[in-house]
Amino acid sequence: MPLSSMTGFGQAERNTPSGNYHIEVRSVNNRFLDIQMHVPRNLSFIEYRIKKYLSSKISRGSIFINIILNRDNDNGKFIWNKSAADSYSNILKTLCKEYNLKEDITLSHLLSFNDLIKKESVNQNKDYLWRHIKPILDSALKDFLSSRQKEAKYIISDLKKIIRTLEKTIGLIEKRAPSRLKKFIIETNKKIKKIIDNKSLDQSRIALEISLMADKLDISEECTRMRAHLQKMMDDFAGNGPIGKKLGFFLQEMNREANTIASKANDTKISHYSVILKENIEKIREQILNIE
Repeated sequence: MPLSSMTGFGQAERNTPSGNYHIEVRSVNNRFLDIQMHVPRNLSFIEYRIKKYLSSKISRGSIFINIILNRDNDNGKFIWNKSAADSYSNILKTLCKEYNLKEDITLSHLLSFNDLIKKESVNQNKDYLWRHIKPILDSALKDFLSSRQKEAKYIISDLKKIIRTLEKTIGLIEKRAPSRLKKFIIETNKKIKKIIDNKSLDQSRIALEISLMADKLDISEECTRMRAHLQKMMDDFAGNGPIGKKLGFFLQEMNREANTIASKANDTKISHYSVILKENIEKIREQILNIE
């Protein structure tokens, strides 16, 4: 299934033997799957079935289902109660005979009894109604999922732009890092020479300490891991199925790498670049909140 946003809307309507159904499906983002329904009271007994069916189609989001049933224009038939008609007719004949009434019994006499003709009751069997509702629900879901997939395309397009900005910023950091380390080593040497008498200076010891300090300032691994996370996100964009939670995990790792780069910066430009990294990571966070 193509990537989906958690925001969408779909609807469908159809006339069936049990009535005219209008179904709407809408959703907003949610960390989990939450399905809320508004259905006519006489259909409440199939709510569980509808929720179970939707759970097999949607993995995350707050889903709202609204089902409107109109039976004014349905295909229900009017039927007459023959047994009641026979009973009423016999009673009227008996009354005429008992009281010596000469009036003939007519159809209007029988129609005065309101239970003689009635509308055929609609079958309330769960399977019967489900056969009517399911095709309409499928049409509404198709419309709904299509809208979520269209929304996801716009989100993914924006995310790719942000990722390209991040990759460019990492490139600037990587370009700046070697000269900044070299500058750090030179400046540290000068400071040490001012403090300690050169004659008593252990050159090898100083070189070792500077090397250890330089290792602590090295950010090449953080940049490499950041690039790996960005590439994995791009790969996931090309896949199918829900990826929102996975993207959230990558985002946590990227934010950790950005914080490490900032803490090791020891350079005005790299500090500025690390701020740009964090700003764009936050933009990604805002966007993926709406990815299923």
